[in-house]
Amino acid sequence: MNHPISKVLIIGTGADQINQSTETDDAIYQVASSLNDLGIDVSLIDNNPFSVALGDKTIIHDSKIAPITFDNVLETINEFQPDAILPNLGGLKSIQIAQQLFESEELKKRDITMLSMPEFAIRQISNPVLMNEMLKKMGAPITTTETITSFSDAIHIVQEIGYPVIIKPVSPFGNSSRRLCNDNDELAEAVEIAMSQSKIQQAVLQQSIVGYQEIELVVIRDRLGSMLQVAGIEDFDPIGIHAGDSISFTPTQTLMDIELQELRDLAFSITRKLRIVGVNHVQFALNPDTGKFYVIKNSPYFDRITSFAGHATGYPLLYVCANLLMGKTLEQLELPASFGFKSALLEPTMDHIAVRMPIWPFQSLPDADQNLGTQMRSTGAVIGIGRSTEEALIKAIRATRAQADSLSIESQVKLTDDQIIQYIIHPRANRIVILMEALHRGYSRDELSELTKIDPFFFYKLEKIISLENEIAENPDDVEVLTRAKYFGMSDRMISVLWNQTEDKVRQFRIDNELSPTYKQVDFSAGEFDQHSNRFYSTFELENESHPSDAEHRALIIGTGGLRLGNAGASDYFTSKLILSLQKQNYETVLVNNNPSAVSMNLADKLYTEPLEAPDILEVISIEKPEIVYVPGSRSRLITILEQKDLKVEKLPQNGQLLSHLASGKEYALTMIYDGTNAVSLDLTSYLIQNESGFGDPTAFIYPAKVNSRLKSDIMSIGTERIKQQVTPGIYQALFVVTGGVHFEQVRQLPLAEQSFLAKVLNLDLVDISLKLAQSQCDVNQLEINLVNNKIWAFSAAFPFRSLGLHDETIQSETIIGAEMAYGHSITDALKQLSPNGEDSIHNGTYY
Repeated sequence: MNHPISKVLIIGTGADQINQSTETDDAIYQVASSLNDLGIDVSLIDNNPFSVALGDKTIIHDSKIAPITFDNVLETINEFQPDAILPNLGGLKSIQIAQQLFESEELKKRDITMLSMPEFAIRQISNPVLMNEMLKKMGAPITTTETITSFSDAIHIVQEIGYPVIIKPVSPFGNSSRRLCNDNDELAEAVEIAMSQSKIQQAVLQQSIVGYQEIELVVIRDRLGSMLQVAGIEDFDPIGIHAGDSISFTPTQTLMDIELQELRDLAFSITRKLRIVGVNHVQFALNPDTGKFYVIKNSPYFDRITSFAGHATGYPLLYVCANLLMGKTLEQLELPASFGFKSALLEPTMDHIAVRMPIWPFQSLPDADQNLGTQMRSTGAVIGIGRSTEEALIKAIRATRAQADSLSIESQVKLTDDQIIQYIIHPRANRIVILMEALHRGYSRDELSELTKIDPFFFYKLEKIISLENEIAENPDDVEVLTRAKYFGMSDRMISVLWNQTEDKVRQFRIDNELSPTYKQVDFSAGEFDQHSNRFYSTFELENESHPSDAEHRALIIGTGGLRLGNAGASDYFTSKLILSLQKQNYETVLVNNNPSAVSMNLADKLYTEPLEAPDILEVISIEKPEIVYVPGSRSRLITILEQKDLKVEKLPQNGQLLSHLASGKEYALTMIYDGTNAVSLDLTSYLIQNESGFGDPTAFIYPAKVNSRLKSDIMSIGTERIKQQVTPGIYQALFVVTGGVHFEQVRQLPLAEQSFLAKVLNLDLVDISLKLAQSQCDVNQLEINLVNNKIWAFSAAFPFRSLGLHDETIQSETIIGAEMAYGHSITDALKQLSPNGEDSIHNGTYY
């Protein structure tokens, strides 16, 4: 470092999308918090309305709401005058902008330091050809990779190495495709697409290693070169299926120690060569026939796997990285008091297994291509933790589905044998369920391993799970069998179906026989050192490691689980802000959640990583004894069960239901904060998408709406009267359709997406206000509200249609994956500021 650093600019992520989710916002929040504790002023450029970090002045001193482009980043640098820039929290897009900053020599002019990696490393990461040249010089094993500029170039290379090959663009504009080609027709299409996505009209042709085993390592390095491995991760599916769509296990399940050490040494060598400070994620391919490894990708930025590694091991990865970036070494770094002395130097050792399992969008988009390949299709993931592979896997499967009553899906059970074979050969979403069905039907693990290229070890584990199901079904009311079933992660509900009994009866039978879960710490020293984690998972053993504190007030919050279409990060935004608000009121916050990418998972005072099912939550309640439980409003069954136990339950807002129209015309919403007596206006919003069925959650809107004074007066008068008729305090919207006159439609709670947007526009903590309204502790006359009067703000939802191969899909709130926001001095100006790249959005469609 050339000079002391007191101001750091973080380059953000933009809209959540497939291949980039809330884990980036989680990384930004944690690193910004740690830098803030070190006395560093942190600024952020981002335009994601669902971001928890954006607009949080307790950790972010200056925010710039703008699309993540080179020009906007340069403008932000001029405005905030940072000493250093941190590019590795915003994914590959931020790395590419960092390269542009170097090439423009703007950093040199301003004497700005680039944190985490030097210029040559950023060039290598942005260009796979340069990366492969470096790896080749190092003697690292790599596959054949060549640069092409045309289809004829590609054909010439394929004639030498044969099919299959992979085509991907060099220096893509934004997110890019990575296509597997098995013949000339697929190759021609892939080359054309890659060229259209490349800034320099070049693509990379890569020798395919489809069918090889995929291993991923997360390592960290300090400025003096000390390194450690945080996690080794093994993917269930072979290469050919995007790692984000595969089930992932840590620690690795099938590698011998000598093999893992070879990969560790290689990952260290690459990280050292690139002079990376902080995190590096290295991916390898293993030829199961020869035992030979290949380096296939290097990602020195925070992504879904680094997030999973932190949650699975309990190692404070982001805290450590923030300190390393500021010049501390692993030897110098002292972790917070709950950790062991000098434990930053410890390589995590796990006494448990963690499983990351994808969540699919196909319930909302049934017409999408559900076949799995090199392009990622999952929208989120859940994590299951247990003492065994079976327990972690069963808990992860349970976490993907609310109220799961079996490990099967009915539609898969009904498949014909011919369909089963097709789905085994051509993998689809939820393939683990199909593979278990194949085992049920008598396929051997060796047979399935040959067809799928999945290691036989995993089929051995699936056979054990099926055998356990059969044993449970054949032995109702058997305590020994029940004990084994619970130890391996089976829920009361699943056992009740196998025993043909009610869930309550099974639970009572379990309690009568003193079968209750114990809770173990997620401790990265595996109990070797005196460390006290605030993270727990359940299992059925003797010693319980979770005990309630002596806090005077305790609140239990039920998270939203894995990211699905529709909630689009807004739900976790609300959960995260609720946790922070409760902490300000001196509540100890206890969270039950299972989304490894969620910001909320790192904010609560205590975390239970569990399936979000009633029996699991009741067991946590029996230990923590909270005075209030916050539950997402969509979980009606859970709410009913908790209320029947005489627990104080507060429903969290959910995505608004579609409200039927009474008239057709332009749609407006008046938002007001109502304390039970008085109401204060947050002005009007104009919705841009007309929905014939009625008002749903917003997908595009302008704020504040521009209407003539007469119409606005009528809307204000009618809306205020209707909102004041509500029974309970809250933040409400009165919905109107304007044709020639004003037609009142209905009153609803402010949708989560709009709440997160307005909080940033108005600089109001609307979640905190919502909490105080529910507690009858808010007087609207005491609120300081400064309405926008010199800017027009635009909100535009993002959709995964392009990534899922869909065209002409209907725009609706149920299929939102993310959103972006922007402002201008006119409506046209505001809309132009929205990013034209990335996933499908209202802005780059023709929907206005």
